[in-house]
Order: sequence, then structure tokens, then C-alpha cells
Amino acid sequence: MRKDLAHGRPPNESVIRIGLDAADAVRHALLARPAGGPVAIVADQAVVAFAGRIAHTLQGSGIDARLCTMVADERAKSLDTVGSLAAQLLAHGITRAGVVVAVGGGIVGDTAGFLAATYMRGVRCIQVPTTLLAMVDAAIGGKSAVNVVLRDGSLAKNAVGAFAMPELIVCDAQAIATLPPREMLCGLAECVKHALLADAGLAEWLAANAMSIMAKDTTAVHELVARAAAVKVGIVDRDPTEQGERALLNLGHTYAHAIESRHDDRIKHGEAVAIGLVAAMTVANRLGRVGVAQVEALRALLERVGLPTSLQDLVPVPDPAATLRRCMDHDKKRAGRGLVLVLPEGDVGAGLVEAPPEDAVMAGWSSVGAA
Repeated sequence: MRKDLAHGRPPNESVIRIGLDAADAVRHALLARPAGGPVAIVADQAVVAFAGRIAHTLQGSGIDARLCTMVADERAKSLDTVGSLAAQLLAHGITRAGVVVAVGGGIVGDTAGFLAATYMRGVRCIQVPTTLLAMVDAAIGGKSAVNVVLRDGSLAKNAVGAFAMPELIVCDAQAIATLPPREMLCGLAECVKHALLADAGLAEWLAANAMSIMAKDTTAVHELVARAAAVKVGIVDRDPTEQGERALLNLGHTYAHAIESRHDDRIKHGEAVAIGLVAAMTVANRLGRVGVAQVEALRALLERVGLPTSLQDLVPVPDPAATLRRCMDHDKKRAGRGLVLVLPEGDVGAGLVEAPPEDAVMAGWSSVGAA
């Protein structure tokens, strides 16, 4: 399966290329629109061999490619790392006419994307996601950000960021050939989120094809990426700078980011999102936006594909609900209005709810095992 999804608006247009060899796709893009000097490939250390093949392909076509690596963990997604990478780009002679090629999952995509958006006030960027989560969500839409470590040691997730659309996103199933099952599941969590937002049929398809996806069947993976990415593209194109509808893509994320801020060493983003979706659906039920059957259906779907639905699935002793509730106050959607949650509504769709009742918010935490 080969498919292109175009999104964005001039001059910030982007193409998502699904089903092509990543190295060839990047090479063709840089031959069609050459960089003015060396190209920087910023890669996750865990996929350095895959990134090296891209660099070798570019060099074979006369493109000067320089490989930089980083550790892909939440504490490395920081301004310190951006500064270190910027110093490497300067040492390699990357100019304002250069290109940053991000090769990795969401952490590398965010960090390298923010680097590209700010280095010399902005250079071109190509994203080559190597996780399912990044293919269906993190790499799409032009948002990039890094975390800030707070005084208590917790993380303010994505506290410093920018909007800058990558010119190309290459989704190649070969890029996830060695991806661990746990990371595959993290991508499925974002796909479930997209199904809740805009594609009810995707939920049924996920349940039926979970085994093929986890086995990394190329056809199934590319179809999943095309369907899930189309949901995000539709929303982003209607609201590119998150003034309204795009905020709905944060469904489950206010709870998820609170969980990650306390358990970033034990709980992965997709796992936190899965738990956050259950919490958000529970709050929606308490407020009469969805029925009990929808809460149960979500739990069943997550369990069917192998995702957690409770904190106890991942940590022996979860943080107290009151502690996790305080972490929610760092959420960017607050905007001076108090807590704002994205909550499901009806059979498919979601909406923003400002200052939801505290008992409903805490019911969300209780539903996922926070004491």
C-alpha cells in the first residue's frame, strides 16, 4: 500500500508519505529540493543503524549528511539537549539553508522538530518516525516541544514549544521492524483516541486486526497509519495553531501527562494515554455526556488490544489521587480559566469542558485505581 496525505496550508504545507522506503523517500525529497549545505540527521541512539542507512543513501547521491544522536527518554527531551544538538549542528556547518531530518519516535521528533524550528530562527525539517505512535500522531501537525524539570523533580510536559510544519513525514513499516511490542501498543493507544474522536469504524477495525498489527504485517500497519493519520490531518487542517478544535487531540492527555510527570521512568506515553482515556470517559459519564456502555466498550477495546486500563496494571503502588490531581494544574489548556478537560461526547466526538466538577475529576482518578 502506498499513499500520500497532504495537509497544511501554504506556505506551511506537508506531505505524509505512507508505504515507501524511508531512505529513498528522503533522498528523492532532498534531490528535488536540495539543502544549501550539509543535512543533519538527528536520530535516536536505539535506531542508529536505520538512521545510518538513510545517511548512507543520501551520501551515495552526493548529499552531505551528518549524523547526530540522542537518548530517547523524557528527561532528555529538554532545552539542554536542544542546546547540545545546536552546538553539533554549528560544528558540522549546518546553515540556515540546511535541513534537519528527525529519525526516531515522539521524543526525538519533538526535540529535533523544536531544534529545526528554532535553530537560526528556523530551518527545514523532515520527520522519519520509527514508532507507531509517532507515525499516527506525534510526527503530524507541526507541533514540537520539550519538557521542563520542576523544583520537585517532576516534569512539566511540553512546556516550551513551537509550531513549524515538517515538509515531509515518511511512514515506512520497515522503520518499526524491531520495535518492541510495548512500543507498538503505545501507538495503538493514540489510534484508539482517534477512533473516539472521529472514526467509530476504526475501533471495530482495531479490535479485528490487533494481532496482524502487533505482528507488524506491512499491509495492516500501513492501513492503520493511513486511517489514524487521516483523523489527525483533518483536525489539524481545520485548526493548525490549536485555537479550538485541535485541542480535542488532547483527549485523555491531561490525565496522561499527570501520570507521566510522576511515573515517567515506569509508564510510557501511550500507556498513560490509554489510562487517561478511561479516566476521561468516566468523567464524561459522570457528566451525562456518554453512557455506561461506552465506558465499558472502551475498557473492552483497550483490553482486547493489550493496553492497560488501570494504574495497577503498571505500578504496584500508584500515587495518591490528590497528588496526581495537583499535577493536572500544569496543563497548558488551563489558559487562566482553571482546569479544562477534553471529554468524549455522544457515540463519537469530544468537546472542551471548563472547570469540571472536582468530584467528577476525582472519579476519573478513582476509575483508574488512584487512591
